[in-house]
Amino acid sequence: MPNQARPRRFPAPFSKARSVTGKITVSRIQRRARDLMSVASVLAFCTVMAWLLIAMGLWQASGTGPAESSSMHRLLEHWHMMPNRPFNASLLALAWLLAFVATMTPIVCLRRLGKALYTQPPLSFAVARRFLWLGRALVINIVIGFAASWVAASQIEAYQITFSLGFWGTVIAAILAYVVAELVREGARAIEENREFV
Repeated sequence: MPNQARPRRFPAPFSKARSVTGKITVSRIQRRARDLMSVASVLAFCTVMAWLLIAMGLWQASGTGPAESSSMHRLLEHWHMMPNRPFNASLLALAWLLAFVATMTPIVCLRRLGKALYTQPPLSFAVARRFLWLGRALVINIVIGFAASWVAASQIEAYQITFSLGFWGTVIAAILAYVVAELVREGARAIEENREFV
């Protein structure tokens, strides 16, 4: 009985090359976008932990007498956030909530921007929308942050409303986000026009 021909096998280097070429390449922009999402996640976690710590301190300060001192009491005094005696707990809670929303809004938009840069082409309308929302979030941060500071200043004597370097940095970042959004939108529109022309 004649021997049946066995199927020919490819040598190992070919299969290895196939697995290497089958890899999905990640561009430099996608790597930076992934880093941006990681940084935004870390910032969100740190913000939540810090706000919970402040809320715990304010809750403890509301039931702590003037003669009694604690580590949280001293921490609030160090941060110039020790409320007056007596103070309106509802207004202070409102200030805490407004400040939390003002801080978290740009962080959430920053992470969504990183996700858009990772999954979409850099010059696309989706990325332009994310830059636009980041600019709006920074404006929300300025407006709501000022309202939170005004409410907090009415209940905390040591708290002062100042237009520091961080405030002007946020204003400049908001303007830059709007400018980049327009640039990306114009680039995406030019790509669409060239595609229709071809």
